[in-house]
Amino acid sequence: MSIIFSPPLDSNKLRMAYNNDIFRFYSDSNLQPKYCDISSVGMQIRLYPNPEGKFMFNFKSYIAARINANDFEDTIDPDLQTDNIYSFYYNFTSGNFIQLSFSFTITFESSVQGEPETTESEAAILSWIGGVEQLGEYGYYDNTGLLVLSPHTKDNTAKSYVKYWQGYPFDIAFYRYPAAIIVKNLSNLISQTFYSISGYIRRLYFSDGRTDESIENIIPLNEGFNELKITRNVNSPAEKDIQYLTVEKIPYKCGIYLKWLNHLGGYNYWLFENTYSIDRSTKYLGELDNDYYNIEDTTSPVKQIGKESQDTIKVLAELLTEEERQVLKGILDSPKIYMFTGQPFAQNGIKNWVEVRLTNSSVRIKNPRERLTNFSFDLELPKRYTQTL
Repeated sequence: MSIIFSPPLDSNKLRMAYNNDIFRFYSDSNLQPKYCDISSVGMQIRLYPNPEGKFMFNFKSYIAARINANDFEDTIDPDLQTDNIYSFYYNFTSGNFIQLSFSFTITFESSVQGEPETTESEAAILSWIGGVEQLGEYGYYDNTGLLVLSPHTKDNTAKSYVKYWQGYPFDIAFYRYPAAIIVKNLSNLISQTFYSISGYIRRLYFSDGRTDESIENIIPLNEGFNELKITRNVNSPAEKDIQYLTVEKIPYKCGIYLKWLNHLGGYNYWLFENTYSIDRSTKYLGELDNDYYNIEDTTSPVKQIGKESQDTIKVLAELLTEEERQVLKGILDSPKIYMFTGQPFAQNGIKNWVEVRLTNSSVRIKNPRERLTNFSFDLELPKRYTQTL
């Protein structure tokens, strides 16, 4: 007897926590299945078969609830030190990755009254990252390999593109099956090995804003395009162990700097260069009756309660290439967007970001008659503190 999964159970697949993850299975036994228990640490689920004796279960709601331990918040507060390369390399596993061992146990109806029920079991270790993919844009990722957690270039899950503005905080996240990581700049052939330490999701910080304490003291970057090859340090690395990241280094510019959680669970960054406007809206909260005095003793028959006040920022990104568009469009679906409030060229941490909300109800993300794309976004800042009764 054995449990048959259709399609076959794949323990090497790196799964997306926010997509359907449906398992269909049955037993090849001639006995009649009574129920199936799916068990793991903190999970105990009982399924009952359909009339054909088959089972179906979707892990999505259970895993999405368990993996999101931080409510999508960025909890990393980097402290970069050139004389300690591991101060650039942070564990980002909590809230972004989960691996669980499951047991699928089918219990059968007893064929003879009074005899004990029989069972059969199948065990599996399954892995998820806090990501989501779309129809027509999904890929297969091996959980024993390496994956940069940033939008990939079209039709190639081994290549990604990002922009890095000098003077601002910046990092790149990746999933890696435990092993040392070699980061090599193919533009100048300089590399650095980050030896294996805990965690499946790691973030490699390029800068916290400072230029005297940055990744460039370890792996120099040219102004313009840099091709980084990231490899798991194993014997004879396979295709699944190698990722390519194009980093376009941009000189310092002023503007509105944002970061957001992308669809794979890493952070992307963008500077909207001096193409923004700020609007402030206010609203009276009402008034209280104060008409309790003679006219000669009255300055106002009412008391103002105060005002609500809120700022909205409109930003514009113009003439985007396909690679830039692929990165920036991710902000539209992001559950967490932050705006930088710190000082460029200074050390910055998590207190130098404020969460904002994208208020656009629709944005044109592609115009087939134009090779380059423009994006316009409206960002609502937190309500301002005001003096009220």
